[in-house]
Amino acid sequence: MGKLSEQEKQELLEDAKSEKRRMEFAALRNFQEDRVLTPQEYIEFLDWSQQFMTEDPKTRPPIQGNIFLL
Repeated sequence: MGKLSEQEKQELLEDAKSEKRRMEFAALRNFQEDRVLTPQEYIEFLDWSQQFMTEDPKTRPPIQGNIFLL
């Protein structure tokens, strides 16, 4: 990642001071803590999010190991 410009730094600082942004993140955090996805919902999410995965799997090394956790 490259260095941020002064304008980008200022924008991030202003965003961090935003009370609205804090409230939005707090609401997301509360929703996350109150909600657990079912296995079916998790699979549906993975199917939906696959469209954003642009990496070519052939560029990754083979998976190694014998214990795999989600």
